[in-house]
Amino acid sequence: MENALLVKSLFLFISLWGFTVMFLWFRPRLEIFWKVVATLIFIFYVWFFWDELSRGYTAFQAAWFDVTMRFLKELVSLVFVNLFLLWPVALILIFYKADEVGAERLLKFMCVLTIVLWIIFVVYAYYQRGIDVFLFDKLKKMLPGAR
Repeated sequence: MENALLVKSLFLFISLWGFTVMFLWFRPRLEIFWKVVATLIFIFYVWFFWDELSRGYTAFQAAWFDVTMRFLKELVSLVFVNLFLLWPVALILIFYKADEVGAERLLKFMCVLTIVLWIIFVVYAYYQRGIDVFLFDKLKKMLPGAR
């Protein structure tokens, strides 16, 4: 499981999730019950993946720049792969949405997102070595404090 795409950046994914759970508590007009349930689900995931999280935290402390760049690459890859799930869900939502403007905005967003992701992946497929050298070597040298 250590080679799975998501596990490599689990620390940053869980950190992002924890940050958004904090935002949930400041959201008005949501029942406290659902806020507690969402927080307990988050706590369960932290407990369940504690070993991976502690290893990820150690790796982040040692080389935060490399971990962050890998996280961003994995995030784009995950969104791209999950388009197989997102498109059918979005089309069902568009079909049942009562608001015509909202349905059209969702359709436009999905179309633009898909085109942008395809452009990113085509460019990355042709210039992978150059992009990786820039992200992991040259950009690292430009940023102060990046090891």
